[in-house]
Amino acid sequence: MADNTHDNTDYTVTDKAKMTLDHAPAGLYLPGIDETTHKEAVRLCARDFLEHHVFFNDRGFHNHLNHHLLSVFSLGAPAKRLQEVFDQNKEILLPSHSPMDVDVTTENFTEHFSNERCYPNYVSFFQRELDAAGDNWKAVACDYFFDPRVFPLGMSGIFHPFIQLGYGLEFESKTIVATALAQTCVHSSTFKTMFSEHVFADICTEELEDDNHGLSLMQILDKMRQDPLSISMEFSAVPSSKVSITDAAERLAIKYSNLWSVPTTKEGISAKYHELLSVVALVYGSMTRPGYKLLLHFAVMHCVTSAYFLPIYFDCLPIERQAQILKAHCAVVLATFALHGSPELYITPEISSKDTHCTVSDLQNNVNNQWLDVFSGAIASNDMHVPKVVRTLWRGSLLYSFPSKLTFDNDYTLPPPVNWLYLARITVDTIDFSSFRDPQQQAKEGKRFWTFGMVGHDKFWDTYPKE
Repeated sequence: MADNTHDNTDYTVTDKAKMTLDHAPAGLYLPGIDETTHKEAVRLCARDFLEHHVFFNDRGFHNHLNHHLLSVFSLGAPAKRLQEVFDQNKEILLPSHSPMDVDVTTENFTEHFSNERCYPNYVSFFQRELDAAGDNWKAVACDYFFDPRVFPLGMSGIFHPFIQLGYGLEFESKTIVATALAQTCVHSSTFKTMFSEHVFADICTEELEDDNHGLSLMQILDKMRQDPLSISMEFSAVPSSKVSITDAAERLAIKYSNLWSVPTTKEGISAKYHELLSVVALVYGSMTRPGYKLLLHFAVMHCVTSAYFLPIYFDCLPIERQAQILKAHCAVVLATFALHGSPELYITPEISSKDTHCTVSDLQNNVNNQWLDVFSGAIASNDMHVPKVVRTLWRGSLLYSFPSKLTFDNDYTLPPPVNWLYLARITVDTIDFSSFRDPQQQAKEGKRFWTFGMVGHDKFWDTYPKE
């Protein structure tokens, strides 16, 4: 049964859960983060581990509590706000449950895939495996994630297992990593063949065009829109529910991800990550047709928030696997793009205007505090995804303070500049929907939420509100 006996003064939960948040990424140097907020973040993550299931309903919707906690914590939220985030999230979560009468071992750990009742069994298994690995535990965790039997599950569910593992690696928490690997194992697979061993190997063995340097992502998006398979896709209000649409999207993603070249060098990985993050951000902010209300898409938003973690994975992987995880992420991004109708991009002057670069040092010294204002809005947001988006966009702004060292041929179409601060600000200003209140009532109140659906199809816009 769930261990729900803890109150807000109980710090024994930290030891019970073996919860640590050891690493201090760049975000943890922001104003407002101190020993007190760190202690509270550890305690609340421990309570989540002890008290809640990995899904919050019987439809496989993911528990986001530690995502929400750690994102606002790393943006400088005070201890009071951390407690509020915990209290809000816990109201919608399922309690943890007792393990099944199953002993998960290295010999049989694949036998209970996609069985969410085995989640606590998998957690215990991976805790033992990581403890036994000693100082090599992150490498062991990545070996499990890259196991060809596990990897298709890890890249499913609009990146949620990938994101959960990213948080564990970022904060160097073996407990969170164990939950991420367990979540991966009990997850269902989104894709039929894209991450099967032979198909993914083909994706990583690129068929290059244009003098062997491949196509850019901007060129690939253009080609996908013009592909007869994309043009012939029928409209659906819920495209993920139509097998014909999901199959077509997966076929398009396999075809075109194969044309994006990722060099297996440090400079090549860095340059291609720059490109991917920029393109994902541009797609996120540029799908609104002129004359219509601003649209921010739920699935594309997850492409943004998951991209934050790629450099964290890079730090734990040899160069060949860095290229593979970058290619895998790109493939899911392209599948998401295709699934929603391969929309045109309407890149406004505001989105591509000069960004306001702001370093960690600037923020600590309260120099140029425009980002601090956005962080405050993200911390206060009652949508659990907004602070994660803002964190990723700030990474983009920091990243582009250091130009790529890799050069491309003139016919390789790089994305235009991105105003990361502008995208972060419109996210905070637009999404005022609460993840924790009745959605119908909020809709009546005119609250704005993430958009769903095939925004690349003309029929979508027949019912979407104009400005």
